[in-house]
Order: sequence, then C-alpha cells, then structure tokens
Amino acid sequence: MSHKLLNFCFLLLFTSLLLGSCLSTPFEIPINKVDCYFKYESVNYAWGFSHGGFIITPSGEMYTFDKTTPWVFADNNQISLSALQNNIKASVKKDTLIQSTDLEYYQHLALFAIDGTMSKPVNRGNDMGASVCSIIVPDSSNPPNGYREVILTQTGDIEFHNLAPQASIIAAWLLKIR
Repeated sequence: MSHKLLNFCFLLLFTSLLLGSCLSTPFEIPINKVDCYFKYESVNYAWGFSHGGFIITPSGEMYTFDKTTPWVFADNNQISLSALQNNIKASVKKDTLIQSTDLEYYQHLALFAIDGTMSKPVNRGNDMGASVCSIIVPDSSNPPNGYREVILTQTGDIEFHNLAPQASIIAAWLLKIR
C-alpha cells in the first residue's frame, strides 16, 4: 500500500471518529407531521340515540366514549379547544398507548389528508346512522384556540370520503383499532 493511500486512510478514520464523537444522538431524518387528534365515531338516531367511539390524542393516549358521555359535536367542522378537552375529560382513558413511530407515521399522512377534496355524497339507506373516521387539526382560521375536524371517511345513510390517498390509509388504521 502506498504511503499516500495509507495517510489518506488514517485521515479518513480520524475525521470520522472526530465527527462521530461530536454527535450526542444518532442522526435522524426529521419527519414533517401535524399534532392532530384521530377519531372514530358512530352515531345513530334511529330507534333511539346511540353514540360511541374513541379519540387518540397527539401524544398517543386513547380515550373511549359512549352515549352516556356528555358530548359537544363539531359545528360546521369547527370545534373549540375547550370543547375538545371537555369531550376527552368526559371519556374513559384506556391503557392503550399508540407507539410513537406509528403515531408519527399517521400524523405525517394527516398533513396530506388535511386539504383533500371530498367525494360526492351518496345516499345508501335510511336508519343506518353514520360511522366516521376523522382527524382534528389546529385551525388558525378558527380563533381563539380553534380546531377543525377533517372527515376521512363516512359510511351509513350518506357515504363519502376524502380523496387524498393518505386519508384511506389513516381510516383503515382507525377501523382496525376499532
């Protein structure tokens, strides 16, 4: 091996050791995401009122709710932070915690579903109610402390879905959890 090549190898090794010792944590590629709430909800007014589902918080905690839970529904897809927090406080916290890697993945997909256009609503029946998968995201156009509910999919009497491909992936995940 030539003297110049040997010196180059030592220099390369020394540089990599020096640079490696400066890093305190492993290098990670940052993932763009939105800290949103994920929600599955079923509502039916036929033959009496039924309402239930779950919410996953931005930190991955899961809360379930049912018809006995005092509930504030979003108005025109808008909900205040205080109403959202009251809904969660009135729900039952589960021992389930969504793994951070899964949560970040679906929060990343939510970025693309937020502005997805909706399919045309189709009437599928009567007295079927509605099952809805959605995300709840911060909304700067709804001050103060406003949030917006973005429907991913709705089935039941009237069916429609978010056309962003990521929306169907998130909805399938929520339905699997259900």
